[in-house]
Amino acid sequence: MNRQAPWPPLRHLVSVSTALRVVAAIILLLIAGASYYGIRSSRGAIIAETQRQMIRLDMVFAEQTGRAFESVDLLVLGAAEALQQNAGNPAVLADAFWRRIRGVRQVLAIVGFDVRGSVVVSTETDVSAIPRNVVEGMISHYRVNPHAGLTLSKPFRVATDRWGLLLTRPVTAPDGTLRGMAAGLVDLSYFEDFYRSVELTENGAIVLHLRDGTVLARLPHIDSAIGTSYGALPPFTDILGHDESGASLMESPIDGTTRVTAIRALKSFPLAVMVSVELGRVLLDWRRETLALIAVALLLGGAVIVLLLSLSRRSRQVERLLDETHAARNVAVTANDLLLQQISERERAEVALRQAQRIEAIGQLTGGVAHDFNNLLMVILGNVDVLRRRVGEGGSTVLTDRLAAIRTAAERGATLTGHLLAFARRQPLMPKPTDLNETIRAMGSLLDSALGVRAHTRFQLADGLWPAMVDRSQIELVILNLAINARDAMPDGGLITIGTANCRRTAATRPDEPPPGDYVSISVEDTGCGIAPEILSRVFEPFFTTKPLGSGAGLGLSQVFGTAKQSGGEVHIRSTVGKGTMVTVDFPRADVVGPVRFNNDWRDDSPAGSAVSILLVDDDDSVRWVTAAMLRDLGYRVVDVASGDAALAVLAENSDVDILMTDLVMPSMNGVQLAAAVRVAFPGLSVVFITGYADQAGTAIPAGSRLVRKPFVGADLSRIVEAEMAERRAIMAKV
Repeated sequence: MNRQAPWPPLRHLVSVSTALRVVAAIILLLIAGASYYGIRSSRGAIIAETQRQMIRLDMVFAEQTGRAFESVDLLVLGAAEALQQNAGNPAVLADAFWRRIRGVRQVLAIVGFDVRGSVVVSTETDVSAIPRNVVEGMISHYRVNPHAGLTLSKPFRVATDRWGLLLTRPVTAPDGTLRGMAAGLVDLSYFEDFYRSVELTENGAIVLHLRDGTVLARLPHIDSAIGTSYGALPPFTDILGHDESGASLMESPIDGTTRVTAIRALKSFPLAVMVSVELGRVLLDWRRETLALIAVALLLGGAVIVLLLSLSRRSRQVERLLDETHAARNVAVTANDLLLQQISERERAEVALRQAQRIEAIGQLTGGVAHDFNNLLMVILGNVDVLRRRVGEGGSTVLTDRLAAIRTAAERGATLTGHLLAFARRQPLMPKPTDLNETIRAMGSLLDSALGVRAHTRFQLADGLWPAMVDRSQIELVILNLAINARDAMPDGGLITIGTANCRRTAATRPDEPPPGDYVSISVEDTGCGIAPEILSRVFEPFFTTKPLGSGAGLGLSQVFGTAKQSGGEVHIRSTVGKGTMVTVDFPRADVVGPVRFNNDWRDDSPAGSAVSILLVDDDDSVRWVTAAMLRDLGYRVVDVASGDAALAVLAENSDVDILMTDLVMPSMNGVQLAAAVRVAFPGLSVVFITGYADQAGTAIPAGSRLVRKPFVGADLSRIVEAEMAERRAIMAKV
């Protein structure tokens, strides 16, 4: 049905006035962004260039400082050799040393000490400026390490306004014993004078340190800083701790200003020279340029905004006139649209109702057939299992093969009835909180083997996926059926995408839709041939298939449909011919807190045949007889009865029963009612349910109960009995 869409008022669209305001905002942001970027870039460039200048300057100072200390070290080495050889008397040696240091301005004196710290020879008659504790400390150092070599002392005051330090070398005897030390008294003011000769920028500073951060000399001179250690500052921890030189920004501990700092360690001496300049001084010109740039940007942005806002006001006037012109027409078009929408919704509701009634009728028919057929298959499979156990390994090969063929055929029939019950929503489900992402990952190898090499699988699993309330065994069948259908839709190969997602449903638009709430979705998408629109509405019917004869029973999608509906969810399909198909199944979100963990009820290491007494209840004589025979063959003690009343009578007379194993659907008293009565009268008794069909009314088993589905074999019974007994023993052990 064709209809004319209403002419939307311009105020509901992106109007010209709004667009102009947006453009004004964008231009303003661009101007601000460009200005900010330019300001930040120029600031960074200035700091980087200043750091390079500081590094070059620091290299010059470090080289000159190193040469000055090399001169002192050569003098001290010569004095140490002379003292070691006992060459000349002290007066002659002092005169020789004095001639050597004449003209070397950084050396105040050359002094020789014996092992007690007493002066042996000196170029100065008065060496009282050298602290006794400094001498004794260095002598003690050489006693412990006679081969320590060059050593520098901490700075000490040698005059009112002068500081000095000792550069020492050990004097040893030929046998290696310590005889004393030779020391050069270094004038630290020399270095401040030398640094002063180089013109720094205002607020620049040059500092000579020991490698441990102790200040030896500083320009400008700050007397309180000499001898203070700043080893915890970044130049020492971040730069010298990993390399020989580098630059950084740091806050000065002396004046609190942020400074651009470069530091370099001397190669042959435990010294470092640091050059710095105040960042504020460096950025002074940059601030002036920044203010000018901001002023220009503000003027330019203001002019553009004024212009665009003026245009915006004019455009709003035009828009109001156009809105008034189209108002009357829009009222009529809206009313017509509402009428057409109501007609369309009614048609969709009628179609959905007819489809739901049709599916429900088919489901009731298939559910009833599958119910009776399941009991027949139970008798066949049970008797085959009993016969195979009794024939044993020594039996006839022909008989064993025939029994295996019968069992295979019966199992195929059981699979078909399972699909029919799933479609009819009569399949007994045990929904639990399930992590669908974990389930899909665990099926990786199964999917690879089922799909073969033609189809490639890709997972798109959502992060933070909610747990879903589903029966895990059924969800695995859903995923496998959808994947196999996707593979068959791509005869030449292709890509299958399996994804998960969280979704929230609002109010239902169709009678058969699930209620609003939180759901967890699984989607399977292929790149195959697609489904024609005329058959899309029939794909969920049982035994309907477009595959060639012998390629499929047509129960895959019907099982998916039934499982989704019985779980309280929905399945919907979207397909385009020649491009592919996407099937999405929604399941209710589980109301749990914390991560979902799987509990595998079947995993138990106890061997079958333990001393367990079982009371079996089933109204079908054939099923009860074969089940009892299977249990007895497994080594269990079995008492079988045909009704709930008979079971209660047996329990009243016999207290040795360990497990009550009851059919779920029985006349008079069903399995759930029997279990409730037993748990009141015999609270310690374990209960296991048996069923192949579940009518929803009154047969919902209690949460946490174990259930075995018909048809089953002896191994299924053994696993569930031993699992129940293991859980019971664990509970008793805790008590």
